[in-house]
Amino acid sequence: MNFKTTLIIVILLIGIGGAYYLFFQGSPDDAATDEKPTISQVYGVTSDTVQQVEISFADTAYQHLKLEKDGTGNWRLTKPIQVDADGEKVKQVLEDILNKRIKQTLEVPALTQYGLDNTPSITLSLWTNGTTPAATFLIGKKAINFSVYAKEKSEPHIFLIESSALDDLTKSTTDLRDRSMINFNTETVSGIQLQQKDIGTTIHCEKRGNIWHVVHPIEAKADAEEIETLLSELRALKVSTFEADGADANVPTHLEKYGLDTPRIQAQITGIDNTYTLNIGSAVPADNGTQGQVYVKGTNHQDAIYTVSEDVYNLLNKSVFELRDKRVIDFQRIDTIRFEIKHDKETTVGTRNYDDTWELQTPAGKIKADADAVSDLIFGVDSLEATAFVDGPIKNLASLGLAPPAIAVAFTQRGEEKPAVLLIGNRTQDGSVYVKAEQSEQVVRVRPALIDNIALGAAWLRDKQVLNFHIDDAVRLTFASSGEEPVTCQRLGTNWRITAPVQENANNVEVNAIIYELDDLMAEAFVGGDSMSVGFEKPNVQLTVELRNQKVYTLQIGTADASGRFYARLQHEPDLIFLLNAELVPKLKTTLALLRTSEQGAP
Repeated sequence: MNFKTTLIIVILLIGIGGAYYLFFQGSPDDAATDEKPTISQVYGVTSDTVQQVEISFADTAYQHLKLEKDGTGNWRLTKPIQVDADGEKVKQVLEDILNKRIKQTLEVPALTQYGLDNTPSITLSLWTNGTTPAATFLIGKKAINFSVYAKEKSEPHIFLIESSALDDLTKSTTDLRDRSMINFNTETVSGIQLQQKDIGTTIHCEKRGNIWHVVHPIEAKADAEEIETLLSELRALKVSTFEADGADANVPTHLEKYGLDTPRIQAQITGIDNTYTLNIGSAVPADNGTQGQVYVKGTNHQDAIYTVSEDVYNLLNKSVFELRDKRVIDFQRIDTIRFEIKHDKETTVGTRNYDDTWELQTPAGKIKADADAVSDLIFGVDSLEATAFVDGPIKNLASLGLAPPAIAVAFTQRGEEKPAVLLIGNRTQDGSVYVKAEQSEQVVRVRPALIDNIALGAAWLRDKQVLNFHIDDAVRLTFASSGEEPVTCQRLGTNWRITAPVQENANNVEVNAIIYELDDLMAEAFVGGDSMSVGFEKPNVQLTVELRNQKVYTLQIGTADASGRFYARLQHEPDLIFLLNAELVPKLKTTLALLRTSEQGAP
């Protein structure tokens, strides 16, 4: 092929490519111009402007539907029954059909073959205002390419839209009705009344100002969080199935069948301008194919019996104890600047410093506090809840260990003259403890865990670091393990030497590893108890460290407790016993063999 022929072929190819681009690709602007319009654009109807909808079907299995928007903008089904509609679902149906694009417009001589004569598959009428529909659309037979024939009733031509329009419009009453079990504004509820057949109790709670109170069968402050959770979860529950509507829902035999003639629970929720009622009937039988459901009849669906998750029963089947405020004492923990624990003849005082650290004043003097333990104390007491209330006026507080109290804990808050005081009394047979706020007449029982820690006083609240020295300050170490001969090491410059029972170079890595553990030694907890009963007469491990300033500390490690932690103490503070992590103890053990180097003898 010569050069001239090649040039001609190239020119032809360029020409063909240009023609293809011009005739088949077009410009982006051309593509936008050719985009098909939607039904909404062509007929000027949007979902927001529609005030009334009617949908009828050629298939008699589906009921004629009529929906109307009321003066408040809410949708209601008015045919075949009058009930509230689900506004979001109605809006979705309207948007689905009105946003369909008109693929093609056709002029046809007859409508029969397109299913658009006297009996279209679906007829959709939309009103925006007035008594005449703004548009009535007929949906006919399916066409090729996933399309369906349609037309506006008053126009002669027909058009093609996506066949999904059939599914979008084929709805039942159940599909569109509101499934909210109960509609109320949780922010404006001012009262709750629960009549409970199962336990024969009526509980009434009222909101006074911003505070909830139990007003029957007792007068007490209510648990606002519990009530708000109840209302919120109640508001969120949805109807599962509708069992009966209209007159059928009020037939005595039907009410009896579903346990609604004498409801297990009748709840009344009082709002600003309305009272909402819910009757909770019997559980749906397991053989019904729907487990975990109960029958309900209420304000939202007054002329309907329906099923809802049994969660509604659990929500409303509350005892007075569950609904009343169970907090024992109320104070502002973040504003607490001082606390005082009086137990027997010992007083422990904690004060907050300017840098928010805490310091303890104990009979032995001032010591650093454990920030986490102090936080647990303040937060624990502020959130302490009753496990039971002692009913009626208490004539003899002394019998409960509350006059005088076994323990008194006072919390002083910034800007307050009087502290909030918790009085702690005797332990009961079930292990709980009697307590009361000093300014309250109410005596309650609480779980013992926090109280047991408070009883430890400074032992619980003190800083958990056992020793505090710089590793370079250690000059002599003596190791003694149960059944082993004591070994002493002396620092010589930066190296260590064994001085007893032999004299030779020591394994620096082994000795320094133990010094690091001692320097970082932290107690998991300080505890009381008889030192003779936890193995200190013959310690499991005993380490003595001597510092450059001639201070000497001897750590004794005894037996393990039930959790596997080891009891320990410093020999010069025999009554201050603490617990060490079980994984730490093996790191503090050593032997002569481990301390010796591979090169034995003096250098």
